Amino acid sequence: MELFFAIFFSFPVIIFSTLLTLCVLYWLVAAVGILHIDCLDIDFDGIDAPSSTGLGGLLLKFGFNEVPMTLIITLISLLGWILSYLSTRYVLIHIFDMSWLYYLSSVTVFIASFIVATYLTAWLIKPIRPFFNKLGSENSHRTFLGQAVIIRSSIVNEQKGEAIYEDGGAGLILQVRSDDRYQFKRGDKAILLRYDSLSNSYEVINESDFMENVK
Repeated sequence: MELFFAIFFSFPVIIFSTLLTLCVLYWLVAAVGILHIDCLDIDFDGIDAPSSTGLGGLLLKFGFNEVPMTLIITLISLLGWILSYLSTRYVLIHIFDMSWLYYLSSVTVFIASFIVATYLTAWLIKPIRPFFNKLGSENSHRTFLGQAVIIRSSIVNEQKGEAIYEDGGAGLILQVRSDDRYQFKRGDKAILLRYDSLSNSYEVINESDFMENVK
């Protein structure tokens, strides 16, 4: 056990250990429905746009744009940890006393582990990609218009914002936008007014204003 923790906190394993620990904490917190962390309010919509170059091109190449990003990060972290741990356990540990060679080899192991983990993740998610595509089509944006949501981000403006739509299950997290007329804060209720396909987000208005317009 002592050897395990020594490797767990050693370079390069510590990088994947940290990522994997954060992923485990994320899923645990999300599982009990109390996830309200602003640092996770990352907008990946721009990455999902078709692109033949850059990060968008890589995501399309591996099919990562069709699967939740949290799942992708978790798989890469787990596989990268396994690969780097085994490499350290059976190779790097024997050259630990040779500092320059150890760190040079460690960097190589980290890069190789990340690349291999990425390809393995792409291979693992391939069978489940159709499921997420089907799930996305069933939950078409049109079915959400006029529905009430609860704001989950600290702010909502024309650039960013998130809300939760209670679907009777774990809930769906939607990207929402609003102009300066509304000062939404976490926990407020809002109504989905229209959908913007370019930003994959919904324009929201205050629930009371919506009810007045309906009357």
